[in-house]
Amino acid sequence: MSSELERWVAVAPPLSSRGWSRLVLPSLLPLAALLLYLLHLDRAPHPDELYHILAARGLLETGEPRIGEGLYPRGFLFTWLVAQSFRLFGEGLATARLPSVLATSLLVLVLFVWVRREAGDLAAGLAAGLYAISPFAVLIAQFCRFYALQTLAFILALWLVHDFFRTLAPWPRGLLRLLLAAALVVLATLLQPTTLLGLLALASWVAPILLWRLATPLSHRGRILLLAVVAAAALVLLATAWALGLIATLWQQYRAVPVFNAETRDAFWFYHFWYVLLYPTLWPATGLLALLAWIRSPLLGSLATVVFAIAFLLNSFAGPKSLRYIAYAQPLLFVIWGIGLAALFPALRAWTAELRRAMTGTFAFLNLQAARLASFVVACALGVLVAVNPFWLRTATVIADIPVPPEKPSTDWRLAASALAPWIARVDVVVATEELAPLYFLGRADIVHSRSKLNELPATERRDFGRDPRTGRPVIGSLEALERVLDCYPSGLMLAPAYHLGVPHQLGPEVLALLATRAERLSLPERAHALAWIWQHAEPRLDPSRCTDLPVFRP
Repeated sequence: MSSELERWVAVAPPLSSRGWSRLVLPSLLPLAALLLYLLHLDRAPHPDELYHILAARGLLETGEPRIGEGLYPRGFLFTWLVAQSFRLFGEGLATARLPSVLATSLLVLVLFVWVRREAGDLAAGLAAGLYAISPFAVLIAQFCRFYALQTLAFILALWLVHDFFRTLAPWPRGLLRLLLAAALVVLATLLQPTTLLGLLALASWVAPILLWRLATPLSHRGRILLLAVVAAAALVLLATAWALGLIATLWQQYRAVPVFNAETRDAFWFYHFWYVLLYPTLWPATGLLALLAWIRSPLLGSLATVVFAIAFLLNSFAGPKSLRYIAYAQPLLFVIWGIGLAALFPALRAWTAELRRAMTGTFAFLNLQAARLASFVVACALGVLVAVNPFWLRTATVIADIPVPPEKPSTDWRLAASALAPWIARVDVVVATEELAPLYFLGRADIVHSRSKLNELPATERRDFGRDPRTGRPVIGSLEALERVLDCYPSGLMLAPAYHLGVPHQLGPEVLALLATRAERLSLPERAHALAWIWQHAEPRLDPSRCTDLPVFRP
C-alpha cells in the first residue's frame, strides 16, 4: 500500500484488545441487541408466524407438527425450537419468537468476533452494532419464522469457508471445516431455499480463488490450458442442463411468484429502494466502502463484497421479493460498511479536527467561547449526517408495530374475540380469507377463501374445495364457490383482516358486492382492524343436491 493511500486508508487503534475487554466487548453488544429485540414481543402476529406456532402446539400435543387435520413439516427444526420454548416458558406469542430473538442476538456476536479478528474492534463494533439496530435485524429477530436461524447458519458457513482459505489448515482440520460449512448450508437451504442464491454467490467468490491457486505454480501455457479445460467443462455442463430442461425448470422456479407477491415480480429495484430509503448516506457509498474493506482486510472484504453483490443481484431479479428473503446476505452489507468506515476513521477524525479549527477561527470574535461553539456546530453537522438515515425510525416503527404507508395496520383478533365468540359457537360454517389467525385466536376457521392460497395447493388439490395439506382446510378461490357456501350453509361467519379489503384475490369488489346482498356486517372493535359478516337463513337456498358434497362442520 502506498504511503499516500496509507494516510487515508488506515485502521484506527483497537478500542481495547486486552484483559477483561476481550470478553466484555463481545458480550455487551449481543446483550443490548437481545434487550432491544425483547421489546413489544407479544404484538399481533403475521399470518406466516402462525404456521410454526400452531405446528409447535400440535407437536407438543400429538408428536407431529400438526395444524388441525393438516401437517406442516416445513422448517421442522424451527418448529421444534418453538415447541421447546413453549415447553419451558409456556405458550404465547413472545415465547414463540424467542428462538428468533436468540438466533439474531447470537448472529450479532458472530459478526463482532469475526470482524474483530480480521479488522479490529472499531470495525467489529460498527459492523455488528449497525446491523443489530437495523430494521433488517429486528424484522427477523421478532418474527416467528426460520429466517433468523437460516441467516445464522449461512453466516457461520461463510466464516468456516473464509477460515479454510485464510489458514489453509492441514487436511483433517480443513476438511472438517468444509464439511461443517456444507452441513450449515444444507440446514439453511432446508429452512429457506433462497439460501441457494447465496450458495451461488459464494461459489462466485470461491471459484476464482481456487483457479488462481491452481494456476500459480503453472507456466503461462499451463495456465491457458487450465482455463480452457475449466471453460470447456462449464460449457458442457450448461449444454447438458439446457438439453435436459433443467435450466428452463430452474428459471421458471426462479421467476415464479405466488399471487400475493405478484406486484413486485418485475420490480428489480425493490431492494435498492429500501436500502437507499433507509440508508441514503451509506448505501450510495457502498462501492467505495467495499474497496476500502477489500484493501484493509482482503479476504473478508472480498468475501463480503462478492457474496453480497451477487446475492443482491440474484434476489433483485428473482420473482418473489421481501426483505426477509435476502436476510441471509444482509449482515455482509454491514461487514462492508463497518470495515470501510473503520478504515476511513483516522482521515475522518483528522478532517473533523481541521474543520473544528477552521470554525473556531470563524467564531474568533467570541473569544473564549469560540472553540466550544465550533465543536458544537461540527457535532450538530455530523449528527444531521447520521440522523438523515431513517433506519432508526424504521426500527422503532417495526418494534412498536406502527405501519408506515403504504403498509396497513396489523389485525389483532384478540381484540375481537369476545364479540365473535357467540357466533363462532353456533354458526354452521366459518369462512376466512386468512385462516391461521382465526384458528389460533378464535379456535375455528372451516373454509379458506383465497385465490392466492388456492394457487399454492398441490396440483391434485388445486380446485375449489381442494384441501390444503398444511392445515387440512378446504380452500376456495372463485366467486361461484363462495356464493355456493353462502347459499348451502344456513348460517355462517365470514372473517377477514382489514388489510384484505379491496385486494382482488381476497376481498375484491365482486366479493364485497356479494356479501352486501347475502350477509350482514358485524361491528367489531376498531383497534382490532378486523372485518366480519354474518348470514342466517332457515334452509339452503339452492337445490339440496348441490350441497350434499360440501363438508359438515360443527362448532
